[in-house]
Amino acid sequence: MLVAWARPGGRLPSSKSPIRLLAVAVCVLVAGLALSAQRGGGAPAPPPPVPVTASSLAAHPDGFVGRTVTMMGTVARQLSPTVFTVEQGQAKAMPVAVLVIAPTLTAPPPADAYVSVIGSAVLFDPADLKMPEGYSLDLPADVVETYRGHAAVVATTVLTADLTDLAKRKPPPLTPEEQAFSSLMKQVNPAAMALRTSLAASDGATAHDRARELKTLFTSVQAFFGKRGIADAQGWAGEAIKLSDTIDAAASASKWPAATEAATSLTGLCTTCHTAHRERLDDGTYRLKGSR
Repeated sequence: MLVAWARPGGRLPSSKSPIRLLAVAVCVLVAGLALSAQRGGGAPAPPPPVPVTASSLAAHPDGFVGRTVTMMGTVARQLSPTVFTVEQGQAKAMPVAVLVIAPTLTAPPPADAYVSVIGSAVLFDPADLKMPEGYSLDLPADVVETYRGHAAVVATTVLTADLTDLAKRKPPPLTPEEQAFSSLMKQVNPAAMALRTSLAASDGATAHDRARELKTLFTSVQAFFGKRGIADAQGWAGEAIKLSDTIDAAASASKWPAATEAATSLTGLCTTCHTAHRERLDDGTYRLKGSR
């Protein structure tokens, strides 16, 4: 990929330059996406993004239209809050710049800065664009006509030289109730891990303390889900409370296999609930589904 992004003349930029850092970052990003798709199983993974320069895409769009591309170039003009253009090289000799449409753009990219854009290559025509629900193309009619029929990218990633993805959605702030719930969740895992360690060491006193702690935490979790009307999660929290009591009783009687079996069941309940009701956001954090 780095060869595809070399400057004219075939030489790569210095290893310390923002351009090379950006290229390396995109390579890592694309490789990570491919690996994630492979691990997912099921349907075959889609082909990885095709590296292309802005000038090549502008000059030969037919070879890229309909494919996912990763394009590097220089920001030329910001046309709207979600649309900008990219040109290639310092001379900016391209007859028409490549239009970049980023429906989730959170901030304009710096003018004249190198960026890497990942998305679907298209020939620009508003009537043919498949946009996310709730998004409307925010371009005046004269600008639409200027770029109609020319190369464009509907972007899901806009990566700057400092490796900031400007197309990554920023989640809204948590409500006080959600903050309290998040705090509970962050306490459960350490307590559960400490419990498992104490059971492995046949440490009855620590097992008792951690089991009591988990019972208290799951009681609060159950109340939260009850207020939200999430019946299955409320039920799983109730089962977790019972398992905490089971672990405590078994550990107090030095019945370590029984305590360990109950702790394993408790971990399984957490996994079941997370799968059903937890989602990973674009910024890498997790939230309760439907809380946004």
